[in-house]
Amino acid sequence: MNPSCSPACPLGSAILAADPHAYIYPGSLDSAQGTACALVRTGGEKRLALQGEKAAAFAGEEKAGVKFCPLTVENAALLMELFPYTAPVSHQGHPFTMGLGDRLGLATPGHIRAIAAYDVFPVFAQQSIRELTLTGRTFRDVIAAAAFGVFQEGYKGGYGADGDHLKTKEEIQYALESGCSMITLDCSDHIDIKASAYSEAEVQEAYAALPQDIRSHYEGLYLDKELPVVGKICPLEFQRIILVFYKAIRHAEDCWQFIQKTAGRPVDFELSIDETRTITTPAEHFIVANELAAAGVRPVSVAPHFSGEFEKGIEYQGDINAFYRDFQAHQQIADHFGYKLSLHSGSDKFSVFHIVGSVTGCHVHVKTAGTNWLEALRVVARRDPQLYRRAHKFALEHREEALKYYHVTTDPSEIPNIDLESDAYLPEYLQAPASRQAMHIAYGLLLNQDWFSSAFFPLMAEHEEEYYEGLVAHIGRHLAYLTSK
Repeated sequence: MNPSCSPACPLGSAILAADPHAYIYPGSLDSAQGTACALVRTGGEKRLALQGEKAAAFAGEEKAGVKFCPLTVENAALLMELFPYTAPVSHQGHPFTMGLGDRLGLATPGHIRAIAAYDVFPVFAQQSIRELTLTGRTFRDVIAAAAFGVFQEGYKGGYGADGDHLKTKEEIQYALESGCSMITLDCSDHIDIKASAYSEAEVQEAYAALPQDIRSHYEGLYLDKELPVVGKICPLEFQRIILVFYKAIRHAEDCWQFIQKTAGRPVDFELSIDETRTITTPAEHFIVANELAAAGVRPVSVAPHFSGEFEKGIEYQGDINAFYRDFQAHQQIADHFGYKLSLHSGSDKFSVFHIVGSVTGCHVHVKTAGTNWLEALRVVARRDPQLYRRAHKFALEHREEALKYYHVTTDPSEIPNIDLESDAYLPEYLQAPASRQAMHIAYGLLLNQDWFSSAFFPLMAEHEEEYYEGLVAHIGRHLAYLTSK
């Protein structure tokens, strides 16, 4: 019996009277402003079902006194007005936060169940412009999917929406207008990465060519000074840092001021300086942070480029001891300035999670994303082996195209020939690093293939509980390692 069909639930009874085959998600039943609402599955699709004063505002079709409404961006906006807990909010004041990017618009219920046993504030809606472009979605689409997932589960703990790796004020404005509660500023276009490889003579020549006011400003604050946490910085290192970062600092200040003038609400500001090929030194981190603090910029979190490799979807690659020393130094700087460190590409980096959790005391932001797509593929491998085989071959054939968007170093020659493996073995391809990454970076290409998406989304709808269980296990493993003593 449908758990929502009882005399105590008039809307549930009315829904089943209108459509006896409808499934009502029991956690979604709620009412506000004289309006009862639930999320249902009917005719193979999810719908909002409403009765009452506000039902007329929603776009949909009425049947036997119940309005059934598609899960559109417009209906999501109305849902967020009716039930404010379905709208994203700032996570300021929450020590442990986690970005759970959902490229499919399907994962939020699983994410909610995964975090249930942990004191963590989730950022369910987290997407970059690159991800939006590859999936053909908008920020409003992403937030709408999160809102419907929150409503489906009846989750009232609050969640965030992150405009991730934004580079320009135009991108920031787009994210803010769409409802994002967090902005992650990617300064990589303003970091002079070439200067990090200059010879001593080249550094001195390039530094001497900087405007006098820039040199005077930085020399007065940092040259031959005993600085907190990092001590004295040698002249050559100092000059190199200024060459690499002074434009990025200006850009961050400019974007911060733009957000303060534009947002009209609390917005979490994260600074990303991790999208470079060189490790962020403590001295670099300190100077960037100190300049921002002096300019009144108050980031909630900062993402340096830590030592080792944080490639998509696989374990940490590098010296764990070196990472520990590096991470400790960056945490001291974060403590000094009063923000959290942020760990990007955090999916599946289990070997460093205990360090991250223990050094920060779980006062940290960790970002995951692609692992949710891989868990969906695991369902495909189990439930539709032929679809998985075709997707697997497509991903390998189009690997070079996918590499335009993502940097990975695994060797595809290590992937076993799928034609020689049984259907039962197929999920194992999502364990091995080389095949895992090949599938990981192909998500945009696959989702834009009609032969794949037309089969994939109905399959995921049919097996959504299996998908949620996979997310609970996998994201739960991340949380267990991060919070372990």
